[in-house]
Amino acid sequence: MRPASILRAILASSIALVAATATSSYVLADAAAPSDADAVVAKVGVRTITVREVERRLAAIPPFQLRYFGKTHDEIRRKFLEESVLKETLYAEGAEATKMRELPEVAERIRGVLRSTIVAQIRAEVLAQGPVSEEDVRAYYEANRDKYHAPPRVAIWRILVATREQALDVIGKAKADLSPKRWNELARDTSLDKTTSMRGGNLGLVAPDGTTTEPNMKVDLALVKAVEGVKDSELVPEPVAEGSAWAVVWRRQSVKAVDRPLELEAPSIRQLLMHERTQKKIGELVAELRKKHLGETNVDLLEILGVSAMGEVSPARRPGTLPSSRRPAEGKPAPTQTPIGPR
Repeated sequence: MRPASILRAILASSIALVAATATSSYVLADAAAPSDADAVVAKVGVRTITVREVERRLAAIPPFQLRYFGKTHDEIRRKFLEESVLKETLYAEGAEATKMRELPEVAERIRGVLRSTIVAQIRAEVLAQGPVSEEDVRAYYEANRDKYHAPPRVAIWRILVATREQALDVIGKAKADLSPKRWNELARDTSLDKTTSMRGGNLGLVAPDGTTTEPNMKVDLALVKAVEGVKDSELVPEPVAEGSAWAVVWRRQSVKAVDRPLELEAPSIRQLLMHERTQKKIGELVAELRKKHLGETNVDLLEILGVSAMGEVSPARRPGTLPSSRRPAEGKPAPTQTPIGPR
């Protein structure tokens, strides 16, 4: 914590600055009583710097950095105003004079600051409405129990073939080289299940009831029972009957049961619900601003921009412009020799 005495001593005494030279682009105001927070300390162009602003800027500086500005309170406040507040204000005044505000990159940064400011204001308003209640936290926890409770699960890879003899043949080939690469080749070439054959027969993490992490997929309980007899990374030694077909099963790994109590998850749930409140308010504001300020949109015009798979945006080109590879070369083409002469 910053000792309160430092700030009080700096701001309690009157702010008096050495006179500026005749060529200075700023003017120092007369010393003001420290009790008047709106008293003007300096003027830069049309802008005034008040005691309140200096106080706000000083309050944001860690104590160890304040020592850079001097050893005494008087040295600190003078150097801070000269080297920090006035210098930055002069930069801003010079930028305004040269119309830097109109540069696209500067305008974008200004919009970014405004955007961040209004979002911060919304967050503050949401916080002012009060914390998330215990009832809301519990309701979210109960409505999303699957996120906080899960049974033990096993990762199963399976190759499905038509006959037991084919399954035994696949088991023999897999045992000779039980590696993911070889297994993927066998699954791609022999598995009847084309929905999983291109991913090595990966059925995902399978729960004791056969449900999986894959959407709309439930595993035959015979496979679940079969992997109970082997350890992680082991191949089930015998084919497993799956309906009218036969499965070659590889237990890849296991995941322990998950049981996260409400007391442990309450802080993160509270933060999540507060974030949802904020996003709702932001969405409402954006909808209101669209109605008030959005004039028109011409999304079709964006078709002249090319965006690669890596997210790179190509330069805009005029409609009808030929690619560079098809564009005629500039200037007169060099003649080429033919049987009847140069052409």
